[in-house]
Amino acid sequence: MKFELEERELLDGLIATIAGLPEGQAWIGGREVAIGPRGRVDAIVEALVAGRPLQLIVEAKREAFPRDVRETIWQLRNYLAHLPDSDREIVPFFVARAISPGARDILREEGIGFYDLGGTLYIPAKQAFVYIDRPAPRKSSKIFDSVFQGQKARVVRAVFARRDAWLSVKQIAEETEVSPATASATLSEMERREWVDVEGAGPSKLRRLRSPRLLLDAWAEYIADQKPPKIERYYVPGADADGLAQRLDQACRHADAAYAVTSDAAAQAYAPYLSSISQVRCRIVPGPRQRDALETLQARPVSEGWNLGVIETRARGDITVGERLGGVCLAEPLQVYLDLLQGTGRSKEMAAHLRAERLEA
Repeated sequence: MKFELEERELLDGLIATIAGLPEGQAWIGGREVAIGPRGRVDAIVEALVAGRPLQLIVEAKREAFPRDVRETIWQLRNYLAHLPDSDREIVPFFVARAISPGARDILREEGIGFYDLGGTLYIPAKQAFVYIDRPAPRKSSKIFDSVFQGQKARVVRAVFARRDAWLSVKQIAEETEVSPATASATLSEMERREWVDVEGAGPSKLRRLRSPRLLLDAWAEYIADQKPPKIERYYVPGADADGLAQRLDQACRHADAAYAVTSDAAAQAYAPYLSSISQVRCRIVPGPRQRDALETLQARPVSEGWNLGVIETRARGDITVGERLGGVCLAEPLQVYLDLLQGTGRSKEMAAHLRAERLEA
């Protein structure tokens, strides 16, 4: 019953959006219409766009990721094969409360029209082409973005870090210290987005990252809409960036404080790009141990002229070390890349260089 109400809301929104087009009209021609020996399409919508008659063969879902729309495309193709000849152009069509960017790309490539509650409308008709591109509704955006937040993000990072390996739910749960339920749910989401290949079924099911590029593009798009994390700025006397990183390591070891250098300084260590670095950004485990490390460094809080930035960290699990180079603990390359994307100056150039050298290689 709830989905029937949502489906009606989607169809009403589609009809209203088409009505707002030049010489646009639309109305429901039928619901749950039988097509072929076993098919039943969710709705048929009759429409006029710029005076051109169209018939939309509509399938509906709540939210849509790439795997969802691939299944629906097959259904729509099957419906079209069983439709009689018509004097109107027939357009296979998909509606959902929200459609992920990857799913939108697939629908466009396959010539399938689509609409979501954010107001996005795509009608690939031969004589009445329409494309209105708008962001997904805020509530649904949270669903799409949840995989980049909290414990799910730790799972995604782990899959990326071991992108050449086939991984089980148990392995990922143990490595990331999340519950098997969280690991399973995250891997299932990655599967729906077609970020991973799948082997086996049930408890023995394994996944492996399919394409670093797809994951990096999606995470970069998410990061672009987020506020940069809070950073506390300090001045540490008598040290260039390399020397400061070494002293940071000594101070954190003395305080038994987990830490990881990130952003420009880490990118320069992983994939040298600039001639010099003047600042060090890092994460240090919050609490008394962080305070002890900063006291050992004689770090003085400042608003300008800083050379040490400590990025806000909520929990120990947020600090992940990729490699130890030159006696300094560096954040994982993926985390460094994401931090660079939120940086200033030449940070985005360094991000592109690091991605090419370490993340997509």
